[in-house]
This record gives sequence, structure tokens and C-alpha cells, in this order.
Amino acid sequence: MNKRSLFAVSVLLAANLAFAADAVPGRLQPVTSGAVTYLSGGIGQDESTAIQQMAKNYSLELEFVINASPRAEFTSDVQVKISDASHNAVLDTVSKGPFLLAQLPAGRYRLEATKDGKSKAQDVTIKQGSHQHIMFEWTE
Repeated sequence: MNKRSLFAVSVLLAANLAFAADAVPGRLQPVTSGAVTYLSGGIGQDESTAIQQMAKNYSLELEFVINASPRAEFTSDVQVKISDASHNAVLDTVSKGPFLLAQLPAGRYRLEATKDGKSKAQDVTIKQGSHQHIMFEWTE
């Protein structure tokens, strides 16, 4: 795909994501940082339901959980850094809720999630037209 086609696809995707966000409650608004459009949130039933419905429109879905007793709990305020195969940061943000959705171009990425000074990392390959769901879990 040439740069002009990639740009057209990116513009179309951003328009579709912005249109979908009109139906999302409150603070759930997509943000574009460089070449990445992302959305984070999921606090409360309405936001959680809305973000889970939108997840299929993004190539990457991150979920953040703390394994607590007697059951696991969602968590927010997770520092998220996504780097490409050349170790360049393509996204560096803090999640506003237990979910972060990111629209990434096809390629290999390193995901780093940090909560209360404890970091977790995972590699992921994004394929065009695919959806990856990754859960990061911390213990209490």
C-alpha cells in the first residue's frame, strides 16, 4: 500500500471512529497521537459497555486487572507505552479506565503497562484487519 492509500485509509478510519464516538457517553472520545488513534476508559457500566462495543473497530484492545481477593478488579491510571519494531514509541499515555483501544498499523509492537511502579511487557503482532485483545494483570 502506498503512502497516499495509507493516508486515505487513516482519514477514513479516523472519521469512522469519530462518528462512533458520538454515540459514546461522557468522556469517551478518541484521541490521535502521531499515527495512532486511541480511546481509554470504561469506568462504570455505561462506559464499559460502550467501550467493549467499540473494541472491534480497533486493532488493539488492552484490559487492565488487579487480581484481588475475593475476586479480580478492573484498574485504571495505568501508564501505557507502545513501541514499534524499531523501538520507537508510537504511544505513551495513561489509561483513563480499565480499557485502552488503539488503532495501530500492521506490524510488531512492544507493549509496556505500568501500575504502581510494577511493569508488565508483552510483544504483539498486529495484522491488517485483525483485532488483538491483551489483558495485563497485577496481583494485589
